[in-house]
Amino acid sequence: MSRLAALLAAALALAAAASAAPPAAPAPQRICSVSLAGDEMLFLLVPPARVVCVSSFADDREASNVAGRYPATIPRLVARTEPVIATRPDLIVAAPWNDRAFLTGLAALGVPSVTIEPAEDFAGIERALVALGRALGPEAEAKARDQAAAMDARLAALDRALAAVPEAKRPRVLSLSHLVVAGSGTTVDALIRRAGGVNAAAAAGIEGHRKLPTEQILALDPDVLLLGQGLDIDAAAVLRAYPQLEATRAAKGGRVILLPPKLLTTVTPYLVEGAEQLARQLHPEAFR
Repeated sequence: MSRLAALLAAALALAAAASAAPPAAPAPQRICSVSLAGDEMLFLLVPPARVVCVSSFADDREASNVAGRYPATIPRLVARTEPVIATRPDLIVAAPWNDRAFLTGLAALGVPSVTIEPAEDFAGIERALVALGRALGPEAEAKARDQAAAMDARLAALDRALAAVPEAKRPRVLSLSHLVVAGSGTTVDALIRRAGGVNAAAAAGIEGHRKLPTEQILALDPDVLLLGQGLDIDAAAVLRAYPQLEATRAAKGGRVILLPPKLLTTVTPYLVEGAEQLARQLHPEAFR
């Protein structure tokens, strides 16, 4: 066989193999989210017309970054099999904290689902977003990569603004919610560090989210108390509810910062805004 004939035969074989390959699965068109993280990520990746249900927290003004953004015609549901199946979804978007029995039941009924990957920092959020985008189809994956790039750009700008802040001026910050603190391995820890603070709980060896006795919180004695509270509650009201906290260095110095829960506890790209807002309150001089 001549060289030209061999090349032609190879090209024909490749074309035949390509034509024999199974077509790519169509992108899901009826997507149901059963967690707030899913609600927020889906809003960034697909048009609402492809969403057939969102979680019961989607319109919570304090907790949700997409409150009022989904049409009222889309059902707001909890993770229960019957109402979710009634929306006739072709994909369920779940979160790591959803009930495993619920997901097992969906699998038994043959309903596809994808669980958002757990994240401990901004890089983890980006990975989770891109992985979800991949499950939603090529267009959504491209949007996810664009969102990840936008996160990187905003975080880089934040780093540049804080670059001149010396380590000695980076305060020890304690995130506190109903006596639960956020230590290392949490997105709150990533937020505090990226905003130019030192996580007092992580520095004390605390991992994850833990409820501490008041005595241990007082022993941490942070420079700044970071509280997830709505705009209708002020720092004084929180300190009245927990008067023991008035003995901390933060309370004595008037350094009690309130951040909307939706920007403090989210595990989606909206956490970047939380870091930006916290940085401006910790280091206002860096943003003048």
